[in-house]
Amino acid sequence: MDRTQIETKLREIVCKRVNGVKPEMVGREVELATLGIDSLAFSWILADMEETFNFEMRGADVMKLKTLAVAVDFVEQHVKK
Repeated sequence: MDRTQIETKLREIVCKRVNGVKPEMVGREVELATLGIDSLAFSWILADMEETFNFEMRGADVMKLKTLAVAVDFVEQHVKK
């Protein structure tokens, strides 16, 4: 899976879990917290990421995922392992 595919999948996951968020609103450098993601939605997003990309995230890793760009980098590193 390449970066573009990862980014597209992550954008779809965010849009699915956060009401009113459209793909064009999820820019690479947009702070995910500004999209109205609450703790429950974030938990679902993380679960979807783990399932979609087939790896487990540690609690400390979760705190690093501030933007879509950071999340893409993170997934790309873990998918290659």
